[in-house]
Amino acid sequence: MKKNDRILALRKAAEAMARGDFAPDIPVGDDDIGHLGQSLKALSSYLQKQAERNQSLYQIMVECNLNLQLIDVLNHIYESFQEHLPYDRISLALLENDGSKLKLHWSRASYDKLELVTGLSIPVSDRSLHSLIDLNQMQVIDDLSVHLRKHASSRLAQAIAKEGIRSCLICPLIAAGKPAGFIFFSCRTKNSYQNLHKDLSLQIASQLAVIIEKTQLYKGIKLNKLLIAQKKSLEQRVTHDALTGLLNRPAIFDILHKQILRAKRGGFGIAIIMIDIDHFKTINDTCGHLIGDAVLCEIACRLTQSARSHEYIGRYGGEEFLAIISPYNQEGAIKAAERFRAAIAAEAITASQTSVPVTISLGVAIAANEAELDENLLLQRADDALYQAKHKGRNRVEVAQ
Repeated sequence: MKKNDRILALRKAAEAMARGDFAPDIPVGDDDIGHLGQSLKALSSYLQKQAERNQSLYQIMVECNLNLQLIDVLNHIYESFQEHLPYDRISLALLENDGSKLKLHWSRASYDKLELVTGLSIPVSDRSLHSLIDLNQMQVIDDLSVHLRKHASSRLAQAIAKEGIRSCLICPLIAAGKPAGFIFFSCRTKNSYQNLHKDLSLQIASQLAVIIEKTQLYKGIKLNKLLIAQKKSLEQRVTHDALTGLLNRPAIFDILHKQILRAKRGGFGIAIIMIDIDHFKTINDTCGHLIGDAVLCEIACRLTQSARSHEYIGRYGGEEFLAIISPYNQEGAIKAAERFRAAIAAEAITASQTSVPVTISLGVAIAANEAELDENLLLQRADDALYQAKHKGRNRVEVAQ
């Protein structure tokens, strides 16, 4: 190949490498141009390894962002970095019990017999631990036999040496600004770790710290959600009727009390509706208490589905229910009562293959001014109106005068 052609080939190779093509056709030889070709070929090989390493690091980042399974990410590291970082074994240890204990969380090695096995826990106060690692700084042990001569009592170092390990790179994991543990690269040859390996291990550790932080946050969210769910469940049991799921008597009375105070502060009125199932004793006597319970539940369901956002429904006791409408206007209160009545009367209730026609009677009491905003007075007036509805034939709404 002519000199100009060789120079043109080297220029094209350099341009290819700039585009990320690290396998161009590079002419080599014994003259100056050939030596330049050899240097370009070495540079291409180096850049290709760097690109592969960066791709592996990027893949860790992707795993961390998409996957909260730390084990999967660790396995990816073990399988992807052999070309860039020497190791015969990788281990991960995490701090537990508020940092008082270090536990070997994961290990993977190219050999079978392991002295340090997953699940091993060591108190952070153990002198044997401090002789080997520093949770805040990277540490490199070039020759484990030399280290053992200085720290002959270190059980950890002795166990690693039994596995044939001769050099170690120990990199701390910092999550949320605090030590979370460390990742441990170890080799069966001495002096395995150089500065470029330190830089790479720090990048790996920083990505692992991200997923550890996410995992801890995720666990915290799950725990918080569990506590919230438990709290809601407890509140549900305390404030709701076990059979119908409606607000129970204390809870609906509490809402009545609060709505009266709110009405007094706001200068508006409220209305309450006392509701009673017509001939409920007859239903129980003729159909049985199980069907009676089913009727109660279905009526509670229909009342709830018919209620608006400013209308509260509770079980007053037995076959009676109490609705609170706040804020109110008289026309709206009567319309709400008729809506409840129609929802029950519209269709018979079917329970255990038995069709039960059911109606309700309703008594409405309205407090239009502060003098009438009294719980006992409202309840008495609503009860009187309910009595009138029963007396006038049932399945109707009556308003207290």
